[in-house]
Amino acid sequence: MKKFLAAVFAASFMLTSAAQATDSRVELAVRWAIDIANDPSHGYSQGAENATAYRPYTGSRDGPDYDCSSLVYYAFDHAGFNIIGNWHKNPAYMARYNGRQNVGDADTIWADLSVDGGWQKFSWDEAKDNLQRGDILCAPQRHVAIYIGDGKTVEARGVNNPRGGDWASGDQGVEIDFYDAQGRGWTEVYRYVGN
Repeated sequence: MKKFLAAVFAASFMLTSAAQATDSRVELAVRWAIDIANDPSHGYSQGAENATAYRPYTGSRDGPDYDCSSLVYYAFDHAGFNIIGNWHKNPAYMARYNGRQNVGDADTIWADLSVDGGWQKFSWDEAKDNLQRGDILCAPQRHVAIYIGDGKTVEARGVNNPRGGDWASGDQGVEIDFYDAQGRGWTEVYRYVGN
């Protein structure tokens, strides 16, 4: 039933939202993330290497489960942006994780996007009333999501989502989902404006 409702929501969202991202690669990233959210076999994990007694993560954050930042990294990598390659060249890749974490975090995403150019950073106050499909909404050190239009985001929120879940991989279906963009504490917006 959850899968059916997710499919109905996605279909209705796609039908009511005529707007597409202005760049075809950005649109591809948005659609990939929406497809992941609509498939309950994908859920939330920060990976076993980040597990603690309080948050006993299982699985991987590199698919089929994702955390907030890895969902964004993989979406834009899937669309042809070199964001993961840029992370591997980022000094934080070795300094923080000794090369063990395939993608960066919410606080490294801007550095990894901006290496190749074409991206513009806005404060939340500058962009909040004019969000565009494919914008990356970020509160560095905390959370990141992709804006999909109609006031909604697609994002991985794990057990911090309104419908629950636990730390186990495979309890999925609501851990990557669609949420209201406004009133969430975002501080930055990253927008692809082209080279």
